[in-house]
Amino acid sequence: MVRRLLTSARATRAEAVGLPQSRWTDPQQRFLDSPFKLTVLWGANGIGKSVVMAELTTRLIEGAMSWQKPGPQTVILAGNTWTQLGSTIRYAMEGRLKGYLKEGVRYEAGGMKGQRMQVFDIVAGPGKGGELRLGTFTAGARTLAGPRASAVVSDEPLPEKIYNELWPRLLGRGGRMYTGFTPTLGTAHELGYLWQLVDDPGLPWAGEIHVPLTLEAVTPRGGLFELPWMTQDEINQFEQGLSRVEADMRMGRTRTPRTDAAYFSAWRGELVVERHMRDLAGWRVGIGIDHGSSPGSQRAILAAVGGRGLYSQVHVLDEYRGDGRTETADDARAILAMLERQGLALADVDQWVGDRAHHGDHRGGKKRNTWLRMSMAQQMGMDTSRRGWSDQLPQPLRFMRTPRKYDQSVWEGAEILHRLMVQSPPRFTVSPRCATLIDDLNSWQGSTSATDPWKHGIDALRYIAVPMVEGSEH
Repeated sequence: MVRRLLTSARATRAEAVGLPQSRWTDPQQRFLDSPFKLTVLWGANGIGKSVVMAELTTRLIEGAMSWQKPGPQTVILAGNTWTQLGSTIRYAMEGRLKGYLKEGVRYEAGGMKGQRMQVFDIVAGPGKGGELRLGTFTAGARTLAGPRASAVVSDEPLPEKIYNELWPRLLGRGGRMYTGFTPTLGTAHELGYLWQLVDDPGLPWAGEIHVPLTLEAVTPRGGLFELPWMTQDEINQFEQGLSRVEADMRMGRTRTPRTDAAYFSAWRGELVVERHMRDLAGWRVGIGIDHGSSPGSQRAILAAVGGRGLYSQVHVLDEYRGDGRTETADDARAILAMLERQGLALADVDQWVGDRAHHGDHRGGKKRNTWLRMSMAQQMGMDTSRRGWSDQLPQPLRFMRTPRKYDQSVWEGAEILHRLMVQSPPRFTVSPRCATLIDDLNSWQGSTSATDPWKHGIDALRYIAVPMVEGSEH
C-alpha cells in the first residue's frame, strides 16, 4: 500500500515537473518553495546553489511553479560572467532542459553552443513556445533588457543598475526574481540596496534564505539513507584554508568582511626561508611586474615554482621596489641586477608577466612592457634601432604576457596563494631578502585601490605565481 502511494505520488509529480535531478537539502527545498516575489538565497560556498538554481530555471520554463500563469514562459537566467554562469547552465543541460531545446543546441566549453543569439526557443516539453534568455552583467544592462519575463534567475548578486533594469520586466506577469550567491570581498560593497529590501519589514514580498555551511545544509533529505555530500572534516578543512578577512562570508555566517585582519591570515614567520636556485633543481622561474608611476609602486617579483596545482610549491627568491619615481631604464637595470644576484640570466626565466600599460600622471611615469623589453635589450648591448632586434631576446621575454584581469581576479589569485600557505607543510615561502613583500603580506587587507601601499607587491606576486601554479605558461 505504501509503495503504491509513493509510486502514484511520484508519477503525479513527474507529470507536472519531471523527475528531480537529485534529492534536495532543506535549504534547497525552501528556495524552490519560496513564497517571495524577490527571493535572496545567500550563504556559504558548497551548499548547492548552482544545482538548485538549475532545477528552478527548468521548472520555471516548464511553468511548474504554483504561482505561474498558464502558457509559455519567458525566463531570464543571468550571471556576472559566462564563466560563473556556466556551472548553472551545465547542471540544467544535464537534466531535462536539453530535451526542450532545438536540435544542435548544447552545452560546451562553459556555455551554450548551436546558435549565435543567447535567446533559446523552447520547442518541446510542458513549456513549449516559451523562451530562455541568457545574459551577463558585464555586458551591460541593455543586453539583458527585452520583453517582459515570467521570472529572472541570477546566480550572482545583481548590481543595483541591473536589478533596476530587470525588475520592471516582471510587471504584468506576476513574475518573480530569484538570486543566489556567496558574499565576497568583491561584491559586499555593492549590495546595500538588496539588504535594505529584504530587511525592510514593510516589504513582505522580499525575503531571504540564509544558509551557513553545516552538515544539515549539505544533507539531501529523503531516501533510505541521508548522507551529506561533505563531511565535517571537509567543512573544517575548507574553513581553515580561508582568509580571516572573508572566512565568515565564505562560511555563510555574515554578509560583510572583517576589517580588523590582514587578508593572508595564514602568513607567519616560518614561511620566511632562505633557499637558493641551486637547491631548486627542475623548478620553473618567473618574473611578475606591477607597473606604477608613484614612488615605490613599480614592483617586480622573482619566483620559482615546482609542480602544478595546489600540490605545487612557490618560493619567492627576490624582489625589486623602486625607491622613488623610476624610469623604464631604471626598472630594466634593477631587474637584471635581481637576476644576477641569484646567478640567473635572461635565458633562465621561463615566464614573464608584465602589467598592462600604465599611463602615468601629470608628471610622467608612463610604463609599457614593450619599453621595458627594449630597455633590457639595450642594457644587454643590443642595437634596438635595427629591425628584428627583439628576435635576439629569449622567447619567454619576447612574448611577455599581461595578466588576466576580470571581476574577482584579485581575490581568486589571493585565495590560491593563501591555500598554499595553509598547507602542512607549507607550499609557499619567501626569502628574507624580500622585506617589502613580507610587509605587504603582513598588512594587505584585500583592498583593490591603486593607492593601497601594500597592493603593488601582492599584484606582482600573483601575476606570476598564479599562472605558474595553474600551469598556464606558454
